[in-house]
Amino acid sequence: MNIPTRSAIFLSLLFHRTVLSLQPPAPRAIVVGAGPVGIAASLVLASRHGYDVTLLESSPETSIQTKYDPTKAFLYNVNARGQTLTKMFPNLHDKLVKRSVESKGFADATITVVPADPNLPIPKSSKLEKSFEMRNNENNEAGNAMPKSEKAVGVGYWIPRHEMVGLMVECIDEHNEKGEGGKISFYTGKECTSVSPRDVGGVFVEVYQADLVVGADGMNSKVRECLSHPRSAVGGWSLDCPKPNYFKLKKWRSPASFLRIKVLQLPPQFEIPDAEGNPPLITNSENIYAIRSIYKGPRNYLSLGLLPMKNNTAVRATNIVTRPDHEVWKLKDGIAIQTWFEKAFPRMNFNGMISNEEWDRFARAEGTRFPHCQYSRGMAVWDENGDSGVALVGDAIHAFPPDIGQGVNAGLMDVVCLDRALSGLDTVTGKEAKSAKENDKPSLGKNLARYQKQHSPEIASLIRLARFGAPYQYRQPHRADRILRTLWTLNVAMRLILNKITFNLVPPTCIILSQRPELTFRQVMRKADLTTLFLKVVVFGLIGLRFRPRFGILSMLKP
Repeated sequence: MNIPTRSAIFLSLLFHRTVLSLQPPAPRAIVVGAGPVGIAASLVLASRHGYDVTLLESSPETSIQTKYDPTKAFLYNVNARGQTLTKMFPNLHDKLVKRSVESKGFADATITVVPADPNLPIPKSSKLEKSFEMRNNENNEAGNAMPKSEKAVGVGYWIPRHEMVGLMVECIDEHNEKGEGGKISFYTGKECTSVSPRDVGGVFVEVYQADLVVGADGMNSKVRECLSHPRSAVGGWSLDCPKPNYFKLKKWRSPASFLRIKVLQLPPQFEIPDAEGNPPLITNSENIYAIRSIYKGPRNYLSLGLLPMKNNTAVRATNIVTRPDHEVWKLKDGIAIQTWFEKAFPRMNFNGMISNEEWDRFARAEGTRFPHCQYSRGMAVWDENGDSGVALVGDAIHAFPPDIGQGVNAGLMDVVCLDRALSGLDTVTGKEAKSAKENDKPSLGKNLARYQKQHSPEIASLIRLARFGAPYQYRQPHRADRILRTLWTLNVAMRLILNKITFNLVPPTCIILSQRPELTFRQVMRKADLTTLFLKVVVFGLIGLRFRPRFGILSMLKP
């Protein structure tokens, strides 16, 4: 082995420094918000576009996002749309598959429905299709939560939110260790209060300056709020950008909007007593359970649902989802809430299952509320030279109740579409944009303009899907809810029947179409609108036939 001399080493280092000094500095990006969508944006910008990324999170420390928190104890089902992003990073997708529970769709999933009456035996697990049909017949109540014949396409993965964030943070560390592409610097306890263009170029966020800012800071986005202020139109943004009023949220109320939700923590592998003579059912984390209560009234109906998760030794969180006037929200101490639950669920031995501390925590918890179906028409701005700009992704541009199961998946697809736009590709197809010219690299501003123009209609269609897709799956118990749920179910049934008898010529309902990942949300709603048009033609045609003879007689009586 030849060992270089000291002078040779010096010349080598000097040459290396000279080469580095001639290389242009890496572009800089700031991502605001370190949830799954913000981390995904950071990974894309650093690994695929060479940005040095500063990732800012308002929580005081990283563990807030990566450790279990009962106020955020919900699960994601990462479906084929969301996997478009995860499969861009093989290590990320492998972690997701290993730490989640595979879901093969609505038709193949099984559920154990536990009856309220402790004298009734617990039935064996059944297909979700069958259980929803059974639920429709309970107490002669009308209205399924989901259409009976829904067939989901592809495989999804159930994973708790904090575990999803944790495995994505691991991917940040692995990316930085590999040293390829840009570097990702993660800072906590940083809240965005201002975003503005700089005269010298770039975008200024607090004390940080970057070429590109990505707002992934949730439905109460500070980045979007800054862009919506009238002053944001002054001082550097291009005249072609969406105006500040475009960043004001457009809102619609769905039947699921403003439902209140909070979490009751159950121990792992807890037992559910069976009828006399039968051994108790020991729960497994990978199974789905629905535990019924004896109450059926509009202000006391409740059912405990448990979704699958991989870790069989972790706490099982059950979401309490009700109307705001439900009785549980009036009980503010642990003893009172425990007494209520013991009466509502006489089968369950809550006294030996849940601690007094957990009852107290649950009683005091205010929970949160499902939002409007809302979105921002503005999704990006850029400076006059096209050298810097701001883009929004995730809940910063769209939010809705979780009944269509597209929240995190739509957010990850936002990042995919932003990646395509920054690569000069069509955001919908991922193919070369029609306007792209050979050897003509578009500016950042043109790429952000493409993201704004092509992705905005997709988000508008997503919000329409959220409004009409499956708004009654929580079985809202008010009398008006029951009537409207019946009408919604009849509408779904009619569309399914038409789909069957026309051999798929008439498309089915939009919630079924949304399970097909090859369809964009615009295509889903266009197909659903086609069925609506067909139904209108049939209805008006029948009305015309009904009154046609009468009109004919009247015309003959005229002089």
